Amino acid sequence: MDFAALALVGAYFISLFVAVNIRSAVGELLKYINYFMAFYLVSDFARTRKDIKIILWAMALSAFGVAFIGIGAAAGTFTYNGAFVGGRINSTIQYPNTLAAYLTAAFMISTSLWATAGQRWQRGILSVVNYTLFLCFLFTLSRAAWLMFPVFFLILIVGMPGEYRMKALGYSMETFIAAVIASPGFGTAISAAQKSQAWMWYAAGAAIAVILFFAVEKISEHFALHIRPKVIITALIIFIILAGTGGYIALTTEASLTLSHTENEPESWKTAWYPVENVRPDTEYTVKVTVSSKPGAKEEQWGAALLVNSLDENKNSVRILNEYIKESLNGQVKEFTFTTRPDTKSLSIGFSNRFPGTAASFSNVQFYESGDKSTAQKITLAYKYIPQAISRRISSINIGEHSVQERLTFYRDALKIIKSHPIFGTGGGGWKSVYFAYQSYRYFTTEVHSFFLQLWVETGTIGLLVLISLWTFVLISGFKVMRSDAHSEIRGLAWGAMAGAVALGGHSAMDFNLSLGAVALYLWELFGIIKSSSYMANPQENKTSSTVAWPAWAYTAISCILIVSSFFLYQGYTYGQQAVGYIQQQNITKAKDAFEKASKYDPLTASFKADLAQLEDVIGRQTKDDELIKKAEQDRMTAIGLDRYNAKLQTQLGAYCLQNGKLPDGLLALEKASDLNPYNMEVWENLADAYEKVAEVYIRQGKKDEALNLTQKSRNIFDKISDLNMKSPKNAPEKLEITSNLMLYVYKAKLLAENIDDENYYKKLKDLVFASDFTVDADHDGIPDLWRTSNSEKGLLKADIIKKDYARLTNEGQGPSYIYTKQDISLKPQNFYTINIMASGDIPKDKLVFNVFTREGKNPQYQWKEINPTQQLSKMTATFLTTKDLKEGKQWLRLDIQGISQKQINIKNLEIWEE
Repeated sequence: MDFAALALVGAYFISLFVAVNIRSAVGELLKYINYFMAFYLVSDFARTRKDIKIILWAMALSAFGVAFIGIGAAAGTFTYNGAFVGGRINSTIQYPNTLAAYLTAAFMISTSLWATAGQRWQRGILSVVNYTLFLCFLFTLSRAAWLMFPVFFLILIVGMPGEYRMKALGYSMETFIAAVIASPGFGTAISAAQKSQAWMWYAAGAAIAVILFFAVEKISEHFALHIRPKVIITALIIFIILAGTGGYIALTTEASLTLSHTENEPESWKTAWYPVENVRPDTEYTVKVTVSSKPGAKEEQWGAALLVNSLDENKNSVRILNEYIKESLNGQVKEFTFTTRPDTKSLSIGFSNRFPGTAASFSNVQFYESGDKSTAQKITLAYKYIPQAISRRISSINIGEHSVQERLTFYRDALKIIKSHPIFGTGGGGWKSVYFAYQSYRYFTTEVHSFFLQLWVETGTIGLLVLISLWTFVLISGFKVMRSDAHSEIRGLAWGAMAGAVALGGHSAMDFNLSLGAVALYLWELFGIIKSSSYMANPQENKTSSTVAWPAWAYTAISCILIVSSFFLYQGYTYGQQAVGYIQQQNITKAKDAFEKASKYDPLTASFKADLAQLEDVIGRQTKDDELIKKAEQDRMTAIGLDRYNAKLQTQLGAYCLQNGKLPDGLLALEKASDLNPYNMEVWENLADAYEKVAEVYIRQGKKDEALNLTQKSRNIFDKISDLNMKSPKNAPEKLEITSNLMLYVYKAKLLAENIDDENYYKKLKDLVFASDFTVDADHDGIPDLWRTSNSEKGLLKADIIKKDYARLTNEGQGPSYIYTKQDISLKPQNFYTINIMASGDIPKDKLVFNVFTREGKNPQYQWKEINPTQQLSKMTATFLTTKDLKEGKQWLRLDIQGISQKQINIKNLEIWEE
């Protein structure tokens, strides 16, 4: 096992020579050296049963401390950054799923200590420890951990030595009972921020755990001699039946959903939303609900509300029902009827409360097609015996859920990287350096969310085989202990360590738990316990087994290397932070000096070299120091060599080259950046801007063919983005969306190409402030890019892009619909602007209004009401003056279309020019 553990360190060392980010690879290597040393120290220290128990007690109590801090943070007593977020306990680990995995491993250790403890006071302490671990575990709200816990618990119970098996099971049942009793009250208290109530429920559960323990102890003392195995089995079966019955009751006994505001609480929307799928369009539905409502002191302060939103295939939402209950009700049955829209695919039903001193309660909700109660769906709002936070997490467990599908995407993308770097991997930290180049859609994660895949990415197949061998040795050693003649206490503790290691490793197969150093150390310490137990169980065999035995000077040398390297890296980090501070103070000379020191102490961090190069270039140009400018270029290339998958560094190189007249090199670097991070819209903006600006230069130089080539490349950007969106999974949460800047740059390039013979045309383009090509739909949502649609309750806007000629907009409803810009545009105050719309159509002019709105200033800035499209595409023009109170950069556009069947407006493009 020693050599396998050491070989894993070796795999990270080998990967240094192929690492895509040297600094990250060195960091990971140092981490694994630390893990190995922890493993070796534990296995060397734990030579007796007492030693093993001391270490396991320390591990269990440290986990208790983590859980207790998490519970205190949830109660609002302890303040610790990230310990309680979004109703989930993260504690000091600051990530709920990893906390759940850690607590699962700690629970296995604590249970094995409990079962093997010889003194009652120790078992009494462990009853509180286990209860605290499990209560905190429940409120991590980690669905994967919930699903996996029974499997790991079963492994623990089945593998325990016979004399401890029933103890471990019985003690655990006491823990479960205490936690289940306390959890509803504790969950309600932390949701309502009731500090004292939360602690009261925690203490009550702890007291129940202790009382159950001592009561069962006393009973077992009197009757243990008379209990036969058949009685034990019968009792277990009865317990399982009772537990199943209790679970069924808990999952089927509903409670009212209660929402309220105190008299002194400020007005705010408190709404619980519930999705309803499999809904038919253009169909009348009824929601039947039992309502209690307490309205406010003022007439308009209703107590309860029922809201219904219609969602189309693109998840665009339209409110189709608003029912506000102003009268006082006490458990009255109400029926609300509404009709779905022609484009309805699903619904979202909301139950609300808003005003101070009001309250609402909802229960017994049914949803069905009006006149056909056989189609009724029951909507469970809350459970009586399960905290709402937990019930919501349970109800959302399914393989189609976003977080599950997102993880599967991470895994597929990791396999792409492995395919490109199969043998030695990408080096430590390689995933977070390269995944942008391989991702299937735009997401941000520094981890693969699978330890085994991440290690495979970082160390290649060599590292994966070493990891498999390490786990193989761990399992073999554990099973050898269990099959040996060792003292049963050793076997019980070893199996607890084994179950904990398996739990932590198993959960880490689908999350990044072991990327957190503290959790990884916990696992390696368990490896050390298993190895030590194996040695004690088979002392003769282990005398001849391979064991890493190093002389004292080797330990000293390794320690010195770690200390010195850590000191240098820390010094580099410190100077880097100082440099950032100087930049914020606008003292670039001192910032440059600090970055020089940072890169001296830590020459492997690419950002130090890159930032130093930026400052050297600025100072060199200001002082006309050619040597410093040359050094800046060298440092910039060094930075790219240290982190060659960094699109930001390529972008900086491109900007530098363009600034210095190296136009082809600059464009090449920007194209490289788009390859390295294709789902980052900013790199496409930079590239399109560069294409257009360089095309202008070529036109001035008379290089029309080169200019036309660049304008074509610019237009191809939309096709590349469209292809990326086509390749993205259908369940991707979002697509790449064309931005206003990107559209403007590409549109300018298009105008350059159309006016290539006019050498001075490029001068006019500085006045083009907004452009929209309505034929572009790179995100494939059926709506022209830059725009989104909205309908009134009776509006029904349809958008169709016709053969790349124009976008046809038709409102088939009876109310108004709107198409408006997704992003704000920038107009100047007291300035004239001209709007050009290339359009055709047969919609009456009184059915269209084009609006220019601002978020600060007079509204609307302009309304164009006389829009009269002709049968043929033609340019319509209007001019307006912005007001003095307008704030630049906060404007948006909207076209209002009144409902009129079979009438349309066809828009090819829209431009806004500054006069």
